[in-house]
Amino acid sequence: MMTVEITTIMGLKALMGGNKDQSLTLPDGATVAAALDQLGKIYGPALQQRIFNDTHQLNPGIAVFVNGCVIFARLGLETPLQDGDAVLIFPPVGGG
Repeated sequence: MMTVEITTIMGLKALMGGNKDQSLTLPDGATVAAALDQLGKIYGPALQQRIFNDTHQLNPGIAVFVNGCVIFARLGLETPLQDGDAVLIFPPVGGG
């Protein structure tokens, strides 16, 4: 088993009960997708729907970073995680 730290801000933070940080215990070899699914199980379908679309891909504007590197520079949602990794979920930002 391994532990990863999930951090989010703004609108996603509200869907996590006001928490911006969450530690997750995952099986060794778990991916970013597995971590996000686990987060959805903890905080419910509203968070899951905000992160994923109907085909289980990230919704437009959602960016996910592992240790500061955007996951699409690696293997996307199939990026493997390691014990102690820091995952940042960054929601879309609007305004102008």
